[in-house]
Amino acid sequence: MATQMSFSGFVSSAVAEDDIKCLEGVKKSVNDPQGKLSSWSFANSSIGFICKFVGVTCWNDRENRILNLELREMTLSGQVPESLKYCRSMQKLDLSANSLSGTIPAQICTWLPYIVTLDLSNNDFSGSIPPDLGNCTYLNNLILSNNHLSGSIPYELSKLSRLKKFSIADNELSGTVPFYFEGFDKGDFGGNNGLCGRPLDKCGQLSKKNLAIIIAAGVFGAAASLLLGFGLWWWYHLRWIRKRKRRYGFGRDDDSRWAEKLRAHKLVQVSLFQKPLVKVKLADLMAATNNFSAENIIISTRTGTTYKAMLPDGSALAVKRLNTCKLGEKQFRSEMNRLGQLRHPNLAPLLGFSPELPTTMVASLKGDVYGFGVVLLELVTGQKPLEVGTAAEGSKLNLVDRVTQISTSGGIKDAVDKALCGKGYDEEIMQFLKIACSCVVSRPKDRWSMYQVYQSLDSIAEKHGSSQRYDEFPLIFVGQDNETA
Repeated sequence: MATQMSFSGFVSSAVAEDDIKCLEGVKKSVNDPQGKLSSWSFANSSIGFICKFVGVTCWNDRENRILNLELREMTLSGQVPESLKYCRSMQKLDLSANSLSGTIPAQICTWLPYIVTLDLSNNDFSGSIPPDLGNCTYLNNLILSNNHLSGSIPYELSKLSRLKKFSIADNELSGTVPFYFEGFDKGDFGGNNGLCGRPLDKCGQLSKKNLAIIIAAGVFGAAASLLLGFGLWWWYHLRWIRKRKRRYGFGRDDDSRWAEKLRAHKLVQVSLFQKPLVKVKLADLMAATNNFSAENIIISTRTGTTYKAMLPDGSALAVKRLNTCKLGEKQFRSEMNRLGQLRHPNLAPLLGFSPELPTTMVASLKGDVYGFGVVLLELVTGQKPLEVGTAAEGSKLNLVDRVTQISTSGGIKDAVDKALCGKGYDEEIMQFLKIACSCVVSRPKDRWSMYQVYQSLDSIAEKHGSSQRYDEFPLIFVGQDNETA
């Protein structure tokens, strides 16, 4: 019995000496500008003397064995003291709200094998979270928030079966949150821009910030796009005139689209060489050919397609649409005037003509809306405006024609850039696309006004707190609602 008691007293004395050595090392290792640890005096060697130190809690007052070490808000600096390895019986270490720096020691679970609470928050720690923290078997609370920790959350932490509180908020962490933490508080993971996965947003989802930037760009662009939109519209149509090559034959789907666009322009003129018995307008020719229907085709050659036109008074005309013409408008008119003077029994007389595209290039507000709509389509589809696809019959399609074709077939969602899909904002993206389509309607009078575009984009922006209103904007552009083509 005496031997057992002597051995027990020896072990207790050895443990107490280790705990004293632990605190001596802590005091020497950290910088203490306010002297918070100045009361730690090791001259006294009485039983339980360290239990009276500030921030120290012992297992009981009859032995120098540390249970908790709480040194928060003491403006301490330096690194985590290595001497903590002598406090093996410690269950709580709180060094929060100081200016400690460096990395979190990977050996901390070896130093403190019975640690239950580890709070290193509100310091300047950097580097990654040590995977070895997963070896702290008894850990209930791990608080590392508001530091400069980087890298990913180690999957080894999933082994902490007793963990109840885990906070890594306001660091510089990235990657996917391990599935083990799905049921934890979302606020304990916030403030890490590169972090994703439950309880945060799904990985790959478009963030609210990025969506707000896209919507804001649309709103600001609507307010400042009148001149830019007109310039883009002018450039686009000049390129379209020079490069577009129509296919060999007409009368199928391409014809209906062409006829629809032609009918939308009120400024197209029909020039006649002689004073006619009946004045012929473009609208008359459209009606007489049933909108240049395939049923009215007389012949289709390499140079163009000829249609039969029946006027209301019973007169019959042959109207030829040229496939391509590389002449300028002035030169074209000159050639037509020469041919119009020819008369021969074996020749059908040329009564008049129409260069439908050059004469429709008139600057207008609705033209600006069209140009801006092309810009919006570029944003939402990720495509350039010219020749982005090919129709089933082999003819090339520009961006507007392609989107119109997809919309007509009922698959408007297929026009959206795949990089924007499935990220939680599909509804807003579809609204954005519908606004763009309303800007590029072929009939100018059916297009939205720029003010309608602005209001629609702004209403989307309001849902995400990105609305920017300009009091003078409605006064300038509200009149567009009454604009005609």
